[in-house]
Amino acid sequence: MPCQSDYLAQSGQELESVRVCRLLVYLYVKINKDIPEWIKTAANYYYGNIGRLDEATKMLCECCRSLTTDEVEKYIYNARDETARQLASWWEKHQEWDKRRVAEEDAERKRVILKERALNKLTVEEIRVLGL
Repeated sequence: MPCQSDYLAQSGQELESVRVCRLLVYLYVKINKDIPEWIKTAANYYYGNIGRLDEATKMLCECCRSLTTDEVEKYIYNARDETARQLASWWEKHQEWDKRRVAEEDAERKRVILKERALNKLTVEEIRVLGL
């Protein structure tokens, strides 16, 4: 009988959880910041910790944003360090996703305001007829 693995393949969120937690460990070590135990555990666990993925992502984003220009060059854009290159790749994608998310939120906010203004122009009878 051939050998087989009983592990389920990691989902995208599980992979991202492990990636983000490993990057947090890397960066926290570099800046001498205490690493929460759950991050260490998730960084070393095959499936990560998807229940706290948003929290870990927020922590990594805030940490990257708080770095000085010199620290960014030293810890994120250090081409000689493989983990730094992984962090740089993650950071650039994350900034793009943030930019896109903010644009979508702004567009939705404008749409809601425009709809509210339009509804305010209608009479009660017009709103009833339209089924709103």
